Amino acid sequence: MRAIPILLVSTALGAGAIGAAVKMAPPSPPQSITISDGHDWERSRPGPDSGRVAILIDALGRTDPVVCELIADQLGNFWWSGGREGVGRLAAASPTVQVAKDSIGGTITDARAINRIIAELDGSSACTRRVASKLLGQSAISAPRLNALLTDASANVRESAASAAGNGERHEVIPTLERALDDRAPAVAAMAAWALGEIEDHASVPRLLKFVRTGDPKVRLAAIWSLGRLEDGRGVQDIIATLRDPNVAIRTMSADVLGDFENAEAIGPLERALGSDADAGVRAAAASSLGKISAVSSGPALGRGLSDADIAVRRAAAEALGNLDELRTAPSGLVAALSSTDPELRHVAAKSLASIADPATTSSLVGLLSNPDADLRKDAVEALGKIGTPTAVQAITRALTDRDPQVRKAAAEALGDIKDS
Repeated sequence: MRAIPILLVSTALGAGAIGAAVKMAPPSPPQSITISDGHDWERSRPGPDSGRVAILIDALGRTDPVVCELIADQLGNFWWSGGREGVGRLAAASPTVQVAKDSIGGTITDARAINRIIAELDGSSACTRRVASKLLGQSAISAPRLNALLTDASANVRESAASAAGNGERHEVIPTLERALDDRAPAVAAMAAWALGEIEDHASVPRLLKFVRTGDPKVRLAAIWSLGRLEDGRGVQDIIATLRDPNVAIRTMSADVLGDFENAEAIGPLERALGSDADAGVRAAAASSLGKISAVSSGPALGRGLSDADIAVRRAAAEALGNLDELRTAPSGLVAALSSTDPELRHVAAKSLASIADPATTSSLVGLLSNPDADLRKDAVEALGKIGTPTAVQAITRALTDRDPQVRKAAAEALGDIKDS
């Protein structure tokens, strides 16, 4: 998946886009600059010059919006092709184009390229603004200049600059980002809250906490998300309180991030959300978070979640049960899930039974070895391998003759792990 942008950048923009960046007259040498703390931003992989930056932004502005968003998603995520000698690429792939593509992921030090990026921060296209903000985040823009953009008269520029600060994890502008939480434009405040989460400085927790319970929903969502990323215990009680919020998006986000804290104080509220919240998304998030906290005491609540009306909740509860520390007795609902009409639930249930390794489930797992679903038979073999009783060993031994090679492989590995001579 991470190689997709190679094709996107070289084909979706058109052969002339990056090709033009390569064939154009050689630009004058980039003007290398440093940020205010004197840190040298020159790296072994140089970033694009102003010509390539202009071509990229202009091409994205003309292309299909979906293609633009795909590339925006992947900026910073694709592999550098250096040292791979073209392995895995079509023979006709141009090495020159690959060099141009690789430069887009490097640190941008060309002052004219940075100026072109900044000019796009107030553009009419949300996608090219997003691309520009990501490029600015990987540039050598100085802290004073980035601070100035964060306080620009244009809300678009302020929002994009906050995005750049988050993408670049620019600790030097944290005070300005914290002030931006009070920005009159909710989009700017929300992006500032997100950026503080990306930077992950625990000193920002008190400021973020002020926006958890009240204010614009987008800002609150970003603040809750950032506190979850910071995993600072000071945020637990405020986020627990929002599990009763009338806004379902707030409740879902809170139920989701509470698991990241792995704090026992959240267990009771999450169990109540799993059992009673009107929204299935909140219930599923609560089940997943209980699995992250891994308290064996959550077994009964998650067991009840296996009978939830919504399949996503049942899947989340089944997976969470497999994550509970020291759970050694499988809930009856988890065994029943092996017969579900939903393939994913059956798979998750088998995986969780493998983690629990309850000998009482042996006969049910043995029964799966005749199931037409090869993946489920493989799951059953792995679960029986964890149980390791004589009956389980006999069943695994029979699976060595299964018609599917992956099942036979799993059986051989399970017997090796059991080490029964």
